Amino acid sequence: MLRDAHSITVGSLPDSFQNARAELLELLQRDGILYRSEQQPVLSRDGTSARWMLDSLAVTLSPRGAQLAGTCVLELLKRFDGRQIATYGLTGVPILQSCILQDNRYRGLLVRKERKQHGSLKLIEGVIDPAEPVILIDDSVSSGTCMTEATERLEAAGLRVEGGICLVRFGWQNGYALMQQGGYHMEAVYDIWTDFIAHMDDEEKPLANPSKWFPLFEWSTEKAPAHLHPAELARLVVSEYLSSGKLLRPPESLDRKYDSAGGAWVSIRSRASVYQRLARGGFWHFPGEVSRSAAEDVVMASLSTAAGLPAGEEGVKTVDESAFAVTFFSALERCNPGQLDNDRYGIVVRSLERRERMGGALPRMPGIVGEWAQFQHARMKNAKLVSFEPYELFRHEVVKVMEPGWKWQQT
Repeated sequence: MLRDAHSITVGSLPDSFQNARAELLELLQRDGILYRSEQQPVLSRDGTSARWMLDSLAVTLSPRGAQLAGTCVLELLKRFDGRQIATYGLTGVPILQSCILQDNRYRGLLVRKERKQHGSLKLIEGVIDPAEPVILIDDSVSSGTCMTEATERLEAAGLRVEGGICLVRFGWQNGYALMQQGGYHMEAVYDIWTDFIAHMDDEEKPLANPSKWFPLFEWSTEKAPAHLHPAELARLVVSEYLSSGKLLRPPESLDRKYDSAGGAWVSIRSRASVYQRLARGGFWHFPGEVSRSAAEDVVMASLSTAAGLPAGEEGVKTVDESAFAVTFFSALERCNPGQLDNDRYGIVVRSLERRERMGGALPRMPGIVGEWAQFQHARMKNAKLVSFEPYELFRHEVVKVMEPGWKWQQT
């Protein structure tokens, strides 16, 4: 299972929850995705046509689907203090009703989108207990509009909204994070990316490690010579790729052994001014990912770097006027901020919510004084995480080798 905040949360819950979650997921994957057709339009909130949508009511309006949804949500409700649950609109109603039927400690409220125009004129239906916290229940959270509007109506009525639970969250960075930013406790049974899109044949699969995105390339029939210095190999690979569009095959070995278990990066700087970096590219090997060889890692890091240079003669000219360096990382070791050492370790911070957000920092970088500054540089400047975003932190040792005969920036 992908290591992210959501999978860590649900993975820690008991077997009874896991069994119900697995069965419900099978039902939702089979019957809860509504695809667009000539007879069945599917529209987004902005009126544009969508290829498919989550149609949870096709499952939760069945006896077994409702029971399973209630079972899963009830387990997550144990993480909240309140015993008053509410929903907004229609799609959460069968889930809320299932929770109440299965556990009589809970009572329900229905929040109308518009105040009833006759009869009681109520905006909130049900027996309201102003002293009891409220947890919102819904089938999904995408933009967060429904959660936000329901929260506003409940709070205007004098109730304290503790947070919300949804069956499916549509990622983290939209409505789900918006609620968390407001101080609300949020939980979800499923994530649309890891539990649905990753298993849909017609959807592009997100990269587990986006640092390993590489441009499309064609392997050369030629193999790079063995026993080259890593920076010399990087120069050769980049030059060949820019001139022919083909990638040299990795050599059998480099000039000596290097440890690239945590990744490899290639830097290109101007010979006229070592402080002018012209291109940099590479990747990290996170725990569980395998480095085949340091030579192959240099080749792939060189490809990543070449993608940032102009193709053809202009790129080759830039290479001829530049110096190369290769940085090798030892295996990434999970740690906490108290285990950092800016004189010894490089670091990587990766979001546990947005897999594409990751950033690193080398030891003794210019202008970076101390471990906390190094950590904040990687976390906030490079990974661009928000202040409350969960993350995992790694440290690694660094070996940087410069092209023979050329000086490099001292730090």
